[in-house]
Amino acid sequence: MTRAIERRHFLKTAALTGGALAAGSLNAWPRRAAAAGTVNWLAWGGHVEPEGIKKFFEASQVRVNHIGMSGNAETFAKLKLSGTSQYDLFEADGLWPVRYHQEGMIEPIDLESIPNVAKNMYPEFKKIPALQKDGKMLMVPWGWNPTVLVYNKKKVTAAPTSYEALLDPKYKGRIGFSDQHEFMWPAAAFLLGFKDPFRMNKEQLKQATDVLIRIKRNAPTISKGWNEQLRLYVEETVWIGLSAPGRAMTIQASGGPQMGWAQPKEGYVGWIDGDMLVKGSPNKKAALDWINHIHSPEYVATNFKRLQRGCANRAGVELMKQQGLGDMVAANLMDQPGVALKMRLIEAPPNQDEYAAAWNEVLAAS
Repeated sequence: MTRAIERRHFLKTAALTGGALAAGSLNAWPRRAAAAGTVNWLAWGGHVEPEGIKKFFEASQVRVNHIGMSGNAETFAKLKLSGTSQYDLFEADGLWPVRYHQEGMIEPIDLESIPNVAKNMYPEFKKIPALQKDGKMLMVPWGWNPTVLVYNKKKVTAAPTSYEALLDPKYKGRIGFSDQHEFMWPAAAFLLGFKDPFRMNKEQLKQATDVLIRIKRNAPTISKGWNEQLRLYVEETVWIGLSAPGRAMTIQASGGPQMGWAQPKEGYVGWIDGDMLVKGSPNKKAALDWINHIHSPEYVATNFKRLQRGCANRAGVELMKQQGLGDMVAANLMDQPGVALKMRLIEAPPNQDEYAAAWNEVLAAS
């Protein structure tokens, strides 16, 4: 999500892993959300800044227990099965908060009631129609990224402005293919002219499956996460693939070739992630205080210069510029919130089981 992107997997419903960080220390598993002074935070590991948790505890005497997440589908399935009573906050990408709200798991949040959010957030992220309910938001936006085509400028001399490049035989063995269904399905759907990549029927899914198998055959391997993708680009094994614009800078900074990125002419998807408030949380005030804390410019700047992606917090972006990180801000489109509003946000397909079966077919194909 924050993306980083490797956090997202669709098929496996394995148990969540991760430690519980309380004022910078590790616990085994969250206590039930009963005692005021404790916030159980089910969140992407990339959002955690231990020093920020420590400072929050010192200022408020509120302990934050971080429990690590896996993918959107796995987390939703787990919470549906086990319930939400042991948590105060949890996170999601794109339009997944709509699904959580439909299931009665979360309650909308008045963003203007959280001082640092009201003051520091780009206004574009405060009123996203698909994520609004009765004038409130289903989540507090944090990071975002579009998924575009990134490419090795030395090996690919003309910018690949269409997903058709992923099928081009001249790039046999040079295409990036990741085990990240939410970003692979749209490439196939848009190539086929389907308007909604997350609402394909059985026949459309069959056609999209065939396209993804063809793309997969153009790839040297199926990468499982960003670290593996990064290595493939740095080694120049992979020349073209789907990723976020800022990854081009990351690849170069890691000793890789000069990289570029291009928006596919067929359209593109992306994610906005953030925190959701558990319905009926007994620690609601402490949970909202924690959200207020992480939306301070200092916490935001620390987190986003460590894990680069688009940012919903204007004050944090401005602080990064003041720290001399203007190139990083520009490479990740951090100060261009309008781009986020043009993305087709990822979401849970209504026929999720059919998508899962089709993805299994893609992965199994030789």
